[in-house]
Amino acid sequence: MALHGEEQRRLSEIERQLAAENPRLAQRLAELRPMRVSGILLSVLGILCSPVIGLFLLVAAAQSQVLILFVIGTVFTSVVPTALIWRAWLHRLP
Repeated sequence: MALHGEEQRRLSEIERQLAAENPRLAQRLAELRPMRVSGILLSVLGILCSPVIGLFLLVAAAQSQVLILFVIGTVFTSVVPTALIWRAWLHRLP
């Protein structure tokens, strides 16, 4: 959740005061910040699972001859993994 400008400024001020008054506590709190492992894990899971789901939908589309299943299967097989890989690559750039 993004903070508004005033909220972010106030939070930064509180962090500076805490670091000045009790640097040891500030360091311990900084170590408790959540890691981005969950986002990475979800991306990897999406990259691995979406082609499987897409292939399943393509097989179902071939058997039932429903065009929308073919379109959705194609998107899940190629577009979703490509978008997730591209997004991960862009976030690694400085």
